[in-house]
Amino acid sequence: MAAVIFWAALATVVYVYAGYPLLIFVLAHLRPRPVRQAPHTPTVSFIIAAYNEEAAIASKLENTLALEYPRERLEVIVVSDGSSDRTEDIVRTRSAERVRLLALDGRHGKTVAQNRAVEAATGDVLVFSDATTVYRPEALRALMAPFADPEVGCVAGWVIMGVEQQASIHQGRSAYADYEQWLRRYESLVHSILGASGAVYAVRRLLYTPLESDVISDMVQVVKVVEQGYRAVLAEDAVVYEPGEGRVIGEELERRTRIITRGLRGQFYLRRFFHPLRHPWFCFQVLSHRLLRWGVPVFLRNSSMISATRGEGVGLRFSS
Repeated sequence: MAAVIFWAALATVVYVYAGYPLLIFVLAHLRPRPVRQAPHTPTVSFIIAAYNEEAAIASKLENTLALEYPRERLEVIVVSDGSSDRTEDIVRTRSAERVRLLALDGRHGKTVAQNRAVEAATGDVLVFSDATTVYRPEALRALMAPFADPEVGCVAGWVIMGVEQQASIHQGRSAYADYEQWLRRYESLVHSILGASGAVYAVRRLLYTPLESDVISDMVQVVKVVEQGYRAVLAEDAVVYEPGEGRVIGEELERRTRIITRGLRGQFYLRRFFHPLRHPWFCFQVLSHRLLRWGVPVFLRNSSMISATRGEGVGLRFSS
């Protein structure tokens, strides 16, 4: 029994990082479902949720207002989630003629702040961005092009992580982000992606679902769009940059733990959708791309413990 558990755990880890990516790559080439893209300029509400972003908000607004998009079709909204620094003053004084400021009383969390901004938005398409994300000038047009396909309800952009060459933590985050982007590319070609980066994604306003404060909006909104019968796809030409955040390894570990915890909560929130008979392919994607990957540390720990205690001579040792 111990040998069965050992090899099953090892096989699961191999499947998560090699088997599933290979499968999705092959399916994308055997039965691709391309998006019908075309130049498209719907009215856009560009939403920036900010909490104490005085160091970044001015450059963020400058970057946003310089995007290559018709000025009369672009609405920029900054929703301040109870900021206690100069964030709100900077928005009022720097770009008051082109930017709407929504200042919330107290801190409610990013998801609630986005809900409030959507209530005030007037655009046909909602774009969500972090305050530190830098967009290429053509990124917004590229993000809108897939919406020319009436089957598309959500579009995610291509995120390039800012890397400090001597900082191993940022190299690790960049490698992980590149791996995620690669998977999303082929999941998008097969049908739909599972989630988006909060740095850059867009949703048709009519498909947006107000969410509870403890739910990660960029993951759940994607699934909610698919649940309504639309596709969620990746726009590779919508390139943005997410600078390195200067975290130490311990802080990054806490961040990843928090994301996984909220991700699991999001899966529970969406439990009615994840029915293997109604949505078999999407359930398979979630199991392969999300749940099994989050369980990899458990599989590695079990296999290493069995290997150490039984000494079966397989020549492999794993650390937890």
